[in-house]
Amino acid sequence: MRKYARLLGSYAGILITAMVLYLPWLVGLTPSDPSILRAGLSVICGIVLTGAFGASTYAYLHEPEYPLLETSEVLEADDVIWRLQDLSHLPLVGHFAQDSIGQVETMDHRCERLERLLSSKFDQESFTYEKFMDVVRAAHLTLLRNCALLANRVQSFDVDGYKKTGRRLHAAGQVDELGAEQLGIYEQALTDMREIGEANERLLLEMGKLEMEVSDFDGDDAREGNDRTLEEVGQLLEQMKYYK
Repeated sequence: MRKYARLLGSYAGILITAMVLYLPWLVGLTPSDPSILRAGLSVICGIVLTGAFGASTYAYLHEPEYPLLETSEVLEADDVIWRLQDLSHLPLVGHFAQDSIGQVETMDHRCERLERLLSSKFDQESFTYEKFMDVVRAAHLTLLRNCALLANRVQSFDVDGYKKTGRRLHAAGQVDELGAEQLGIYEQALTDMREIGEANERLLLEMGKLEMEVSDFDGDDAREGNDRTLEEVGQLLEQMKYYK
């Protein structure tokens, strides 16, 4: 939506400039002006404004080709969110990107709160503090990588091809094995994106449980319950490594 708002803003700016230049009670430029200089200036301004209109339309509506995010490298939350925001307007698959933005922001907030909680409960040089923080860091990185992977899949998904294949099968009225196989590939891609989002939600749920449990105990209390939660988060992180 922000892209279209900026586009409308650029149109408004071009329109206002044109009104100032060409309305007779303002600057009043016209190609038929007796003054050759003013007539020439009116033509030049018209060409510039037309070019500005075309350039702004292309700049805001052209779909840029970004390289896929490299999920094996260190990722920053802002970089992942920026890419997801750019993809969130796409038809059919944009909602996956939009949901992932919320997941990244939620994980950021939970990890920040957990770090503050752990710092208040334990000595930052202690083994227990590091044990918890290792899980927090791993959960944060895993969700970021999952969201980067999902962004890559959203970016690579051929929405037009999916729709055309579905229409062709519907119109064929007969068995089209090749078309059915192609449609199955598209459907599996959508399922994979949905499963990545669901896995992220499970991870956020476990991190929420961990945050509540950490806030409820003092130092050495309730170690067994927290160790169990840490183990559950660790097992979930291991399962999520299979998303590639």
